[in-house]
Amino acid sequence: MPQMSPMMWNFLLMLTSMTIMLIMTNIYFMTEMTMEKSKKMIKNKKKLNWKW
Repeated sequence: MPQMSPMMWNFLLMLTSMTIMLIMTNIYFMTEMTMEKSKKMIKNKKKLNWKW
């Protein structure tokens, strides 16, 4: 294995942390969106049930 400079290591660490952050935020937003959609669906169903 070739020896890597500290700069390189820092850069790699930064990149990995940033990618992890991005993935985490993406997952969070995706779950939030799905939650909102499901809530709206439930509300709509309740409204429909109320009408009938």
